[in-house]
Amino acid sequence: MQRIMPEQAIHNDQIQENPAMKRLPLLAIVTAIASLLPLIGCTCAILFLTPDHTPRLLTAAVGYGAVMLSFLGAVHWGLALEQPDIVPVGGTQRLTNMRLALGGVPAIIGWAGLCAATVRELAGLLILIAGFVIVGIGQRMAWQRGAMPRGYLTVQWFVICLAELCFLAILAACMGMRPAQ
Repeated sequence: MQRIMPEQAIHNDQIQENPAMKRLPLLAIVTAIASLLPLIGCTCAILFLTPDHTPRLLTAAVGYGAVMLSFLGAVHWGLALEQPDIVPVGGTQRLTNMRLALGGVPAIIGWAGLCAATVRELAGLLILIAGFVIVGIGQRMAWQRGAMPRGYLTVQWFVICLAELCFLAILAACMGMRPAQ
């Protein structure tokens, strides 16, 4: 079997799957989708309960969004630290260093969102919205370079897009655009 180095995964703007990566297990897909349930619950509660519940629910949604961002970054740490290497030796040190360095960025964005939410809840929500966009772009770039398991990007795009829809619905509700009660 020919091994493709992450740096070699893109040729002439074509995306190639890295055969050195294992397939994404079904359990990973199920738990990734299930991880949206707390955020969907907070969103529905904000939309359909009376507005006096909104501040606490918004705090819960921002807190959970920060946790989700942290986990998205932690996946890269796990890939970097997995032994034996899941990609061939010879050129993986750069990839490992990038994963370790950039894997902490989503946690920092989540923390910034939490801190901002203590002063102004919507500011924290806006930081999370931007953070999920940044993470989505980063995930795609990693996938384009053959540095992510097969199927991972599809699942992550689904999770990120649904999380963004929840955050946008919460933002709309907090700005007075609620469904009729």
